[in-house]
Amino acid sequence: MTAGLCRHRLVVEADAHPNLMLRLLEPFAIHDVQPTRIRLDGPADGKIDPAHLGTLRAEIAFVAGPELAERLWARIDVMVPVRTSHLVSSASGEIAA
Repeated sequence: MTAGLCRHRLVVEADAHPNLMLRLLEPFAIHDVQPTRIRLDGPADGKIDPAHLGTLRAEIAFVAGPELAERLWARIDVMVPVRTSHLVSSASGEIAA
């Protein structure tokens, strides 16, 4: 067992910008956190119009301590294209290694 680590899911809704995924994943790389799952839902037609960006929804699952998860969420929440974000964490304080 790895004490102190929890499963987290960060859900982000943001302007559908072509560079957004790079910007969302950068904080994970900086803090040496490997996402375990990433789901990305872009505009239904797959087109991005610079005048009307539309919305992109990303769900990033990862394992980290609560403080680090909060830090990652805080960094992503203040990004300019992010409209809303929330962090969902597991209740368990331990996960299987």
